[in-house]
Amino acid sequence: MRPLFFEVRCNLSQESPLWNDIHSLSLEVGYPGRGGQMLWKRIGWLNDQLLPAGKGIAHAVWNQASTSLILIFDFLPVMLQDSAVLDKTYRIRKKIKTAAGRSHVSNSGILQGEYRDEHFTLSPQYPE
Repeated sequence: MRPLFFEVRCNLSQESPLWNDIHSLSLEVGYPGRGGQMLWKRIGWLNDQLLPAGKGIAHAVWNQASTSLILIFDFLPVMLQDSAVLDKTYRIRKKIKTAAGRSHVSNSGILQGEYRDEHFTLSPQYPE
């Protein structure tokens, strides 16, 4: 079975006034592994058509200069316990580092489907 992919985009433009108070945004995507343990990723594949053959990887950190960065996180598919149904639940851990040097971390509850807030859009692509 093919992997499960999450595409992550920053929703802030380079001109957004929110960057006056934000130094950087980072994101971790969590997906349940076998046995129910949450697997967290903070490094993804760069989604860039201009790269030469192969894949580039990057930390999931955005700042004012890198708002166009699109990352792809991949996870092995996991079936719901005692079922042939794909587990489509995941979580997000978001960290905002302020211009003053403070950090704010927020964790989402269990999510299914596309996620969107003022900082990020996350689109899952489930295997067939």
